[in-house]
Amino acid sequence: MEFSQPLTELEFIPRPRLLALRRLGIETVEDLLTHFPRRHEDRHQFPKFPREESDTPMCLCGEVIKTSLRRFGGWKKIFEATLQEPDSNVLSQPLLCRWFNLHYVQKMIATGQRLVVFGKPRLRGNRLCMDHPEFEVIEDDSEISIHFRRITPIYPATEGLSQRVLRGVIYKILQELDEEPVETLLPAQLNRRDRLGSIRSIHFPENWESLAAARDHLVLSEFFAMQMLIASRRAEAHGRIGDIHCGSGKLVEKFLVGCLLI
Repeated sequence: MEFSQPLTELEFIPRPRLLALRRLGIETVEDLLTHFPRRHEDRHQFPKFPREESDTPMCLCGEVIKTSLRRFGGWKKIFEATLQEPDSNVLSQPLLCRWFNLHYVQKMIATGQRLVVFGKPRLRGNRLCMDHPEFEVIEDDSEISIHFRRITPIYPATEGLSQRVLRGVIYKILQELDEEPVETLLPAQLNRRDRLGSIRSIHFPENWESLAAARDHLVLSEFFAMQMLIASRRAEAHGRIGDIHCGSGKLVEKFLVGCLLI
């Protein structure tokens, strides 16, 4: 598989997903691999459910022990999922996740599933709640190592393209990609890392140090390319020869006479 190859040539990506990717402006392997994560979650080990609310978003994992759908105001709905943390005991406090008027959520979440949720825990009365958290269903299948027990990428996504699907496609492409060096604009004195290696690490880092190094390399590459483009346009603008526009001068004379009269 080549870096410039169109995604339409990859048989393992069905047409509906190609259309969803196209809505994000992604049409080639390069487009997909440079669709970088907006954040990462450490899914090696999740913290215990908090007992107090927090202004800092948290990434938590638990099992759905109860779901319910409540109606209010006629047509409005609240879907609720109660999560229980792993290795819970009598002192453990469940976490209530709520989504307002998002009908598709109730079709995706069921009792017995494991969920990873990301949001701000808030106290509502004596209950700890997350309103509209980002969530992902963790399934025990052959791909669990891509999504779980690792530093996991979270991408900008769109309707019809879940995090799990997008992450799985990127992982498969990285596994099958040719090991040819990927071209970079960085000069030799600044190019201290392999660009393809940085792309691999920004998507699926082995640790936080490799993630930071990959991010620094890719940010520097993008900044350098931007500066090169600006310099090129500036040189092109300076190299243009202007055309002299001249006329009879009658309007200029009227303007100058008017100025004198004022």
